[in-house]
Amino acid sequence: MELSIPADHPRVVAQRKWFLKHPEHMRSVAERAKPFLYLIKEEIEKRDMPMELVLLPVVESTFNPKAYSRSHAAGLWQMLQGTGKNFGLHYDSWYDGRYDVMAATHAALDYLEYLNNFFDGNWTHALAAYNSGEGRVQRAIRSNRKQGKPTDYWALSLPKETQNYVPKLMALADILKHPNHYGLDIPAIPNRPQVKVVQVEGQVDLNMAADLAGVNRKQMKHLNPAFKRAATSPTRTANLLVPVKNAQGLELAIADLPQQERKEFRRYQVRRGDTLGVIARNHNTSINAIKRSNNLRSNTIRTGQTLMLPTAGKTAPADGLYQVKSGDSLYAIASRFSVSITDLLRWNRLRKHEYLRPGQQLIVAINTAG
Repeated sequence: MELSIPADHPRVVAQRKWFLKHPEHMRSVAERAKPFLYLIKEEIEKRDMPMELVLLPVVESTFNPKAYSRSHAAGLWQMLQGTGKNFGLHYDSWYDGRYDVMAATHAALDYLEYLNNFFDGNWTHALAAYNSGEGRVQRAIRSNRKQGKPTDYWALSLPKETQNYVPKLMALADILKHPNHYGLDIPAIPNRPQVKVVQVEGQVDLNMAADLAGVNRKQMKHLNPAFKRAATSPTRTANLLVPVKNAQGLELAIADLPQQERKEFRRYQVRRGDTLGVIARNHNTSINAIKRSNNLRSNTIRTGQTLMLPTAGKTAPADGLYQVKSGDSLYAIASRFSVSITDLLRWNRLRKHEYLRPGQQLIVAINTAG
């Protein structure tokens, strides 16, 4: 299914001119879209919806999965919390479904299907309503009808942003359908999955999941921005997006990972006189681990603030050494001390698959300074 695009309409022409004048914008958006575009395309195909909808995140968020607007809309699809909740998204202190690319895509497409049915199959009305709400579009239709005016999208009196919203999507679709005609050089996006969903039961530290998968930690967080803290929720099964080439490795590693080696957290309310150093020492963890677990950019904390403290394993002695126990692995030790496997290997001059001996001393270099 395709949208009917009036390529010569003045509002479409104006938007197309803007895109053609900013090729660097198009290239950066295409780069951000690479991990997610194929997954969205598959969902749209399953529902037999207009394929142009795959470009809606360009208009909404420039394919930035962390996008947040002044009107409190969030994620690739820029959904409000109430709308997301109405269409099945979950929120808690660990997770915001609007930033979950797959969950938010399902919710956004559900919402678009609802709007299309609400407006009797009129996709331009549905798209306008996605931007400004079905009530506003419905009132504009009724007003035109009373005045004997046409009720198509192009004739409606709508906010300026909504007047430009549908033309922007159509202009973009027109350019991408005819790139040679418009002379725009856009990086090709592979027509195959770039990422895969890996289901993880129970709470798992995201840094550890990245290490198990062989994925850069920043990349893991970029692909999974729905998690507010350094771990998945302790009460819900998580769906992690990972590069296709790393998915099977993560699935196998998670399946073999003992429950006691998964990161767990407890709540702590900051008291008067507390510092991160004091809290770290009193709770057998490190300043860096607390900062990572709570997305803290500095050591500043305030009385009454709630922190999530990592509880898995024990911290090393003050000199930064750890004695290997039976059954320990590099993955488990790295997770326990919130360091990377790469650092463990470097600090201890180890090879990646080297056997660890019970009683062996490892440098874990934890910072516990206040």
